[in-house]
Amino acid sequence: MCAIAATLDLKNHTIFSQVFSLLKHRGPDESAIVDEGWVQLGCHRLAIVDPDGGAQPLRSADNRWLLVFNGEIYNFHLLREKFSNYPFRTQTDGEILFPLIEREGPAGLNQLRGMFTFVLVNLTTREFLAARDPFGIKPLYFLRIDAGLTIASELKSFASLAGRPRFVPPGHFITRKGLERYYRIPSRKWFPRLLPVRQILQEAIERHVPSNGPYGVLLSGGLDSSIVAALATRFNPNLTAYTVSMPGAVDEIAASELAKELKIHHTVLHVSRDEVVAALPMVIRHLESFNPVMVRNAVPLYLLAQKARNDVKVLLSGDGADELFAGYDYLSSLPQRFWPEAIESGFNNLHRTELQRVDRMTMAHGVELRVPFLDTRLVETAINLPISEKIRRVKGRQISKWVLRQAVADLLPPEICWRDKVPFAEGSGVGEFTWDRQVDRTSNLISGWECSDDETLNYLKLWKKQFPEVSADIPIWADAARYTNFVEEYGHSLLGLFRQ
Repeated sequence: MCAIAATLDLKNHTIFSQVFSLLKHRGPDESAIVDEGWVQLGCHRLAIVDPDGGAQPLRSADNRWLLVFNGEIYNFHLLREKFSNYPFRTQTDGEILFPLIEREGPAGLNQLRGMFTFVLVNLTTREFLAARDPFGIKPLYFLRIDAGLTIASELKSFASLAGRPRFVPPGHFITRKGLERYYRIPSRKWFPRLLPVRQILQEAIERHVPSNGPYGVLLSGGLDSSIVAALATRFNPNLTAYTVSMPGAVDEIAASELAKELKIHHTVLHVSRDEVVAALPMVIRHLESFNPVMVRNAVPLYLLAQKARNDVKVLLSGDGADELFAGYDYLSSLPQRFWPEAIESGFNNLHRTELQRVDRMTMAHGVELRVPFLDTRLVETAINLPISEKIRRVKGRQISKWVLRQAVADLLPPEICWRDKVPFAEGSGVGEFTWDRQVDRTSNLISGWECSDDETLNYLKLWKKQFPEVSADIPIWADAARYTNFVEEYGHSLLGLFRQ
């Protein structure tokens, strides 16, 4: 896991250092830059796979290709067997991109199982490829500057630069020809009989569990994190469960009972109101959002990652399960005919909501978060399940994530397996935190920004202190106020954006 940055065809080389310097928190282990004149590449590295030999930027065996990579490719060992005649120099996962892309082009990206972003350049032809994983687990942004381009792992790198930053959409890549899509979820087909959800789930979690060394699981005591903890310990028992709690939080009780049942080490971080207040400025800076839903759920994770980094480099979480298996309560307020559309919309926006939150809050402390529910095969399985397998009404009670609960009924205690959904902020107790209500609405800070309530205004004030240069006239910055109905989109207007 790393921070990556690149500039291509820029006359002003100081822009690279400006962009790259703001990403150090993502990779605390080592930093390196390569400057080839027309291209600058940099990586702040969090060393997990091949910590001694996998320093970046990576060069191909023939020195024609240069790579910076962020994320994890879980099936790289299998791919190395496919390209066994390539002279690999390291044991790191990103190196597989050299033979894969050289021999199969961007189509080869569909063979990767994992979470990733990268920039790959050909030093001979001056071609480049910048890509993002199918579901946007890892972030990647770009900004066109004159005839050149700058690319970075986080939006904050562009805060002081003029222009309109954009995100690379999930499952897309950029070349000099423009933006193209390489991954689409296969056409939906309703299966007449239940797919082996438990088997697919176990395989996904096994793929995400580190093969050695200590690691952690974010354990709220809810269904999703409990499934991950219960199955992960089967593949690597060197596991610590982490729970964050303010006084009176309901998650702590459920998580403690499950940790005892699983016989795993359990660390509970008790936080006070003062600690929440003290953390908010940096939470909002790293989060790159002042939307109240985002901020409330980000605070406990930020504090928990800060604690966990003293013990582990890798955390697992249950994020993504609610979007895939219809776990959110808001569905009950919608007519049933709108459920498929609402579920799909929530999943498509994950890279701008929950995945943005978990990436930024953990990487703020140099901790890698893995999300096994977003394994490609598990996602494709879940999306192909009919609504009737996700939501059931039993004895007058509407039960979400039905098929998931059924698949693990023998794995978890009933009180965990059938526990109702509790949002992270509420379960940890942070959701009960409220701001003082004395708010100055005469400030010119709110001009142009969406700010309909006092809580949002207080977060906006902190946001503007962190990003004084940004403007609500730029869609991607204006979206910092939103959790839905985003303004910044992508489409055919980007095709050809990089043609000279």
